[in-house]
Formats: sequence, structure tokens, C-alpha cells
Amino acid sequence: MTGYGRAEMTLPEHKLLVEMRAVNHRFAEVIVRMPREWMGMEERVRKLVGSVVARGRVEVFISVPTLSHVDSSAIEVDRELLSRALKLIREVSVGSEVDFEPPSIGALLAIPGLFRQKEQEIDASAIEEALFETVGTALLQLQHAREVEGKHVTEHVSTRLRELLRTVLHMQKRAPELVDGLRDKLTFRLQQLLLSDVAPERIALEVAIAAEKTSVEEETERLKSHVEQFLKLMHSEERAVGRRLDFLLQEMNREVNTIGSKCSDLEMTDAVLLSKHGIEQMREQVQNIE
Repeated sequence: MTGYGRAEMTLPEHKLLVEMRAVNHRFAEVIVRMPREWMGMEERVRKLVGSVVARGRVEVFISVPTLSHVDSSAIEVDRELLSRALKLIREVSVGSEVDFEPPSIGALLAIPGLFRQKEQEIDASAIEEALFETVGTALLQLQHAREVEGKHVTEHVSTRLRELLRTVLHMQKRAPELVDGLRDKLTFRLQQLLLSDVAPERIALEVAIAAEKTSVEEETERLKSHVEQFLKLMHSEERAVGRRLDFLLQEMNREVNTIGSKCSDLEMTDAVLLSKHGIEQMREQVQNIE
């Protein structure tokens, strides 16, 4: 399931920002991006997210944006750079026989890197509790977004399942008619080949053999069973059923292919193609389900 979650918390000296983005993936994968000095907490964050997300790729972004106020005590002067700049100005003045004059404040400000803001080290242990509280809030938002999408996916797949079931029932109804048509066709061909009346027993035997080869009763019954299992899983309280649903769709597709190989009837061929199209649509959606 795709989804997005965001949470932030403002502390006396810091601001925590946590964003999560989930996209579809066959397996569970959690990627955490956070400040290097907090790497010790990365595995704990990954496990926390993994306890909620069983399938999909989740990217977690943890940052500490600069607060709006600026602490003047955090500004420092690069004294070594200032010393080199003043020394260079003196050398230039001596070489050009011009009296040395101290540079103005404006000139000093124009020197790149002369004034810089101190990098404040953030004690990870001091904000660990706040960090995981913020991660938990973002995770709740992410899960809510995934649940909303899950409802839409369930409705879409349920519609396709009902259509597939109607097609399967139509196949079951159509199958006996195929045997009757096969009987008439075989009778006509045998009479043409033998140029005489054919014994009913011979026709019955040929029809029985052909009917056995073209029977789709087992396949349609298995299809119905797969659909029932699929519906039970979709509405169960179990977690991580996506792979099992995917497997059931593979089995449904296998049964439909077998039906297609056995029946050359145009109406049955249309039903097979319709079924395969519906199954393929469901497989695309099931990739989103945990």
C-alpha cells in the first residue's frame, strides 16, 4: 500500500521532523535516513516501522531543521582567516607604498567564510524519547493512509471477483451444451467417413472419449473454490495475506488456461479471455496488499 505520514515536534533548542513514504513492493523493506550522529537509533526505528508494515517499501526521513531564531553566541570569527587577510593587506600596502589602513567592517563582511555559525552538536540520547514519539505519530498517519487505500483496493478486487464468479458459472452452464454439440458433430463426421449409418453405441463411445478430454467440470469447481478462499482471506483479521492472495490468483489463472486449452468454442474462448483479463487486473491490485 502507498501512503504518507508526517509529524514534527518542537523542543526548547531543537525541532524534530519525521516524514514517511510507503510504496508498493513484493517484500518488506524499510529505509531510514537520519543524521549521522543518530545512527545508533536507526535499527530501532526500522524495527518500529517493521512492526506495523509487513509488506512494501517505506522510506523514513528524520531531520532537525534550523529553528527560526538565531543564537548570536553561536556566531564565531575565523581568526586564522582574519590574520591572513590583514597580513596580506599589509604586504600589499608596503609593496605599493600606500599607507596601511585597517579594513572597514563592510570589507571584512565581504570576506567569504570569515564569520560563520558554530555547528551545534545534538545529543541524541537527550531527545531519544521525543524522537520515537514523533516517529510513532508519523507512523500512525502512514498506517491510516494505507488503510484508506486498502478499502478502495478491496472494493475494486471484490467487484472483479464477482465478475469472475459469474463467468465461471456461465462456463459451467455452457459445458454440457458443448457435449451435445460435440455429439452431433461426431455423428455427422462418422457418417461421412463410413458412408453408412453408424451404430449408436459407437457414437456414444466416441462422444464419451471426447467429452472426457474436453470436460472442464474439475477446473470450474476449483476456480469457485479459489474464489471462496480469496474472499475469506480478504475479509479475515489475518495480517500479511497479500502473498497468499497472489498465489490464489496464480492458481485461478492456471485453471482458466486449462479451460482455454480444452475448449475451442467461441463463446467459451470469450469467457476465458474475460476471466484472464479480470485476474490480471486483480494481480496488479494484490501487489498493494500486505
